Amino acid sequence: MCLYCWDIKPSQVNSEGPRHHPSEVTERQLADKHIQNMQNLKKEKRRLSKKFARASPIPEPGLLWSS
Repeated sequence: MCLYCWDIKPSQVNSEGPRHHPSEVTERQLADKHIQNMQNLKKEKRRLSKKFARASPIPEPGLLWSS
C-alpha cells in the first residue's frame, strides 16, 4: 500500500455509485431502449407523414377563369 493512501477509506476510492443487481440493470436498460425505439418510430412517422402529405390539387390551366 502506498504511503499516501493510508488515510483514505475504500468507499472514497471507489466512487462508482450504488451497485445494482444485473437483472435490474438489464430490465431498466430494456425499458429505456424500448422508450427510445418508440420515440424514434413516432419521429419517423411524423417525418414520413409530412413527406407524403397530399398537396392541394393544382387546377388545370383551361379551367381557370380569366377576367
